[in-house]
Amino acid sequence: MSANDDHNTSNGQAGRAPSVQSAPTEQAEQAAKAVQTVQGPTQQSAPLSTQQGDPDPGNTPLSPLYWIAPLIGGLYGLAIRYLAGWVGPFLQSIGLDTRVAGVMSVGFIMLTPVVLGAVTVYLLRDTRPGWMVAFFSPWVATALMMIGSMLTLLEGSICVVILSPVFLVLSSLGGLLMRAILNVMAVRGPHIGGLAVLPLLALMVEGPIPPQDSWQRIERSTVVAATPDRVWNEIVQARDIRREELKPTLAHWIGVPRPVEGINHPTAQGEVRESRWERGVHFRGRVIDRVEGQTIAWRYEFAPDSFPPGTMDHHVVLGGQYLDLGETRFTLTPIDAGHTRLDVVAHYRVSSSINVYAVPVANLLGRDFVDMLLDLYRKRSEAA
Repeated sequence: MSANDDHNTSNGQAGRAPSVQSAPTEQAEQAAKAVQTVQGPTQQSAPLSTQQGDPDPGNTPLSPLYWIAPLIGGLYGLAIRYLAGWVGPFLQSIGLDTRVAGVMSVGFIMLTPVVLGAVTVYLLRDTRPGWMVAFFSPWVATALMMIGSMLTLLEGSICVVILSPVFLVLSSLGGLLMRAILNVMAVRGPHIGGLAVLPLLALMVEGPIPPQDSWQRIERSTVVAATPDRVWNEIVQARDIRREELKPTLAHWIGVPRPVEGINHPTAQGEVRESRWERGVHFRGRVIDRVEGQTIAWRYEFAPDSFPPGTMDHHVVLGGQYLDLGETRFTLTPIDAGHTRLDVVAHYRVSSSINVYAVPVANLLGRDFVDMLLDLYRKRSEAA
């Protein structure tokens, strides 16, 4: 054999060496695949930060899970709303003197949306939701809860509109918090179960705590191109108020009835102001101070039938447990021969454990309503 043959033989053996060594590698890969098949896929309860690879192609925004999760979240919120109004009366009906906070409470208005958002995002954990999904998917659950509350007559449009902003914000907060927690630790069923009952526990703890009474005042004014006598007459004899005379207000947009008339007249017990609103609402104000053409004040009185059923949600009925009107005073100050400054000061009460939210909302609606009345008196006085 020649040297060249020896060289070629050596090269051929060298070239075949890798194929001989690759056999164990292929066997190892097959063994690893077999072990993975036996063990099954990685459990989704692991933190999101430890999950590798792309999400399941089936987990798209059109997949059922993206709608089932908000639906369950909405049903959870609806169940808490029902229990918030049912537990207290039920315990009293069976003889237990246990006070349970209702809907106007921290347990319901502050905690329920946070838990609702957290539960919704937890149910989406297998999709490895991003931050945008964690922020907005609780909104779908909140919307479904609000719609369900109206369909089941648990709430009316007024309360739904008032509560929606805080529910949307806090549900997103709950969703983002759950997303952050899922990113660092595994969350299991018992954790979610404990979280779900948290609002109910808060209602029990809050029950014995009396709500805070917060008396507020609204001060508004306008200048009217008319004499004080003309303006005075329009205030004490506001008859046949038509819808087109009233400027649009947020209160009326969400369902508060519009005023129809407000007429002062003498009685055996003194002067009173009889007020009527749309849908059969009626109440009176007892006059406590009057200086003809200058100032007049009355204190409102509400009867059990002042607001017929269905006219306003019982949480926002005037003269009720959570909201009341006190003294209202009008003051007329002549500016010159043809102009009058009209000032109004209205007092109202808000009673709840969430006054930090309820008072600003009541003030917003109250200012809007008072501005509407001033605009009505101004236009009528100037047109007379």
